[in-house]
Amino acid sequence: MKSNHMFSFRSLKIFFSILAVILLLIFFGRLGWLGAPKNIAFKIIEPFASLFFNSHEFLSGQFATLFTLGDLIEESKNLRAHNLALIGENSALREKEEENKILRRRLELPLEKRPESEIAQIIGSSSQDGGYLIVNKGKNGGISDGMFAVTSQNFLVGKVVEANLFYSKILLITSNQSIVNVLSQETRVKGVAKGNQGLSLIMEMIPIAEEIKEGETVITSGLNDSAPQGIILGVISKIIFRETEIFKKAEIRPAVDFESLEKIFILKNPDSS
Repeated sequence: MKSNHMFSFRSLKIFFSILAVILLLIFFGRLGWLGAPKNIAFKIIEPFASLFFNSHEFLSGQFATLFTLGDLIEESKNLRAHNLALIGENSALREKEEENKILRRRLELPLEKRPESEIAQIIGSSSQDGGYLIVNKGKNGGISDGMFAVTSQNFLVGKVVEANLFYSKILLITSNQSIVNVLSQETRVKGVAKGNQGLSLIMEMIPIAEEIKEGETVITSGLNDSAPQGIILGVISKIIFRETEIFKKAEIRPAVDFESLEKIFILKNPDSS
């Protein structure tokens, strides 16, 4: 009981002491006597306060930079994805424009020089036996063996030798196995053009008495095969003549640049549709 009384008295004593100090500070403050101690206290606290605020500003700046970098990285990813999409669209448009250009060149030919045909994309090639092309059209597109392939300018490329359901194999006119009935356009001399090691063609079976000249254009004659007359094979680059033979020959430089081919037209036979 006595200890409780002492505790209560001590608490009251502490309370009144604190109250007295507060009242004295208020009284001294009103009299202006606390100016110097207050200035000293501010001087002591100022460096720590400055350090705190500078640290706060530094950390705030670092976090802001991190968030900004994150936004920039995300924006860069979005821009890259958008650019890739645009590149894809532009590429598709260019390919479509190129195909339209080829079709326009084809349509500019006289009607008799552009029979019904099927445009095809070259998807492969082989140098075996002088050269083959693989195209993305086959029996599903009405293609069959024996059909001839040309460029948009009506230059002869080759002949379909293997038509599958979704693709076809085309033997190039420069292949050793290729044989086409031809005609020199100016002198009207007939002959047979055979492939020459994938490099050129040799026009054979030209009678000695027939006049034929270098620089003449050679076209299909339309005899004994399904190629219509008038398709260009190339230009005569050399006359080959031996006195011991009854026929002479002519080397033909192909009109087609086979390396640059991308799309060709396969001529459909009138009875194939």
